[in-house]
Amino acid sequence: MATHGPKLEKRQALLFRTVDIGADLFAMSAAVSRAAGFRKARASEAASAVELADVFCRMMRRRIASTFDAIRSNDDVQKYRTARRFLNGEHEWLERGMTPMAGFEEMAARSVEEVGTPVAAV
Repeated sequence: MATHGPKLEKRQALLFRTVDIGADLFAMSAAVSRAAGFRKARASEAASAVELADVFCRMMRRRIASTFDAIRSNDDVQKYRTARRFLNGEHEWLERGMTPMAGFEEMAARSVEEVGTPVAAV
């Protein structure tokens, strides 16, 4: 963060997506490796393990493809701006009419005092 500054913070969603893809690929390789181990050992569960690994990997391939699509086409800039406005209190109207959570106001007031000033506008 010190080297790349705020630019890295704004690209955080891209980093999360990339990590998600890596985690999914790791999970796929673990499932396939486990199923292959059962098959190699000629375990009675081998066919079931292969079937489960196959279904799991099919799901992961679709999820990975979707995550790659989200890297190329997303609403990150709009979400970031809206989140900043929300943190600055510009959307407080949304809370009107809601039943407050017990103890929330004391907790929120204390938290705001501890944190300090509102987030800078983008």
